[in-house]
Amino acid sequence: MKGFFSSASKCACGLTLSLLYILSIGDLVEAFHSIIPQYASTVRTSSIFPQHTKHLPEAPQSPFWDGNKCLTALRSNPSNDNSKDNDDEPNLWEKVVASVSKSAAWNLAKKYNRDSAPIYQSRAAMSIVTFARVIVPSILAGFIAYLIFPALAMFLCTTLNDAGVFSVLSQDSSQFVQNFLTVAGLLFSILVGQTYYFLYQQQEMVYYALFNEVTEAKSLLEQVALVSQGRSMYQRVLQAMSTYVQTDLKKLQADPAVLLSARPMDDPLETIMYLTSVGVPSTVYETVKSLRQARAQRLGALQRKLPTVHMVLLWILALVELVSFPLLGAGTQVIGGYKILTVEGCLFGVMTMGIFLTLRVVGELWRPAGGAYNVDNVLKVMVRGLEQELDARMAGKTIEAQRRNFPSPNIV
Repeated sequence: MKGFFSSASKCACGLTLSLLYILSIGDLVEAFHSIIPQYASTVRTSSIFPQHTKHLPEAPQSPFWDGNKCLTALRSNPSNDNSKDNDDEPNLWEKVVASVSKSAAWNLAKKYNRDSAPIYQSRAAMSIVTFARVIVPSILAGFIAYLIFPALAMFLCTTLNDAGVFSVLSQDSSQFVQNFLTVAGLLFSILVGQTYYFLYQQQEMVYYALFNEVTEAKSLLEQVALVSQGRSMYQRVLQAMSTYVQTDLKKLQADPAVLLSARPMDDPLETIMYLTSVGVPSTVYETVKSLRQARAQRLGALQRKLPTVHMVLLWILALVELVSFPLLGAGTQVIGGYKILTVEGCLFGVMTMGIFLTLRVVGELWRPAGGAYNVDNVLKVMVRGLEQELDARMAGKTIEAQRRNFPSPNIV
């Protein structure tokens, strides 16, 4: 009997370590990345589920989604603007997610026309990746919890091995464990609920700020085109506008404080002001001022308010709530035997899956970019027209179209 308990305890320890590695290493690495930066580069590469990902690259016009780009988006780290893509070979999990998202996204996008298909394809691929990041760890956690619950309960039985303790645990006459569960569950629900509400409000602020900023950017493009079209500086103004869109507006994964602290000489909006002003600020000044205010609102909304340690504490609180159930199982096995532990293990697995599912959803909201809960796909749609207009003007197509549609009147 002791040999059985020893084997069961070893199995439980091994499965528990595997569970912690697979499901929680991504969140813990982020904490160590903030607290111990010198070890971050070596620990971070071992994460199967990285906490932050870049937004997925824009889908090509061809009807084949690039799985390598999807893998790059899964493996990249957006917290550092100067970071390079990880060149390591993708693991089995990332290959499976990329393959499934590639085929499923294209099948979902077939019903749309050629112009809209890449957008819906990218959106579907990101939704599949987010779904995999949330539901797969939750199912694994529930299954492993179901397997290790009887072994943990029997291990506690051999450790306690007292009839009085079993009597108190089985009947809960002191109600100590019940009060412990009530307090832990209440703290967990309050903290997770408030965190979810706060992060959802932050995402809502990002949407409002982006709509406002893109509108101001379109107004600035129209105004600088009227002011500088046909002049030698026209191409430089358009290039500065394109630089602003690519290196600022679309940089959701960059640190907002770093973007805001850039020198004025490196600011493309400052370049537009300089090129369109002669001695005194031009009429573009008010539009640039409004765009700067909208940009500040967007950066303020994107700035992460909750530290990494907050997410780690949520996982610790969830572990505190779960750890008491094997103790109760050790008491109930005196009444129902080993079979009752199997039934309780099923319920314990379902509860563990629900807790992990909740925390993974909160983690997706906490991401700055790279998920279905973020604004990546919406921003792609919003700036697509702006980018097409910039490309057309830089190629001179807009001027030719204006001359065809609005020819100069013949003055006799």
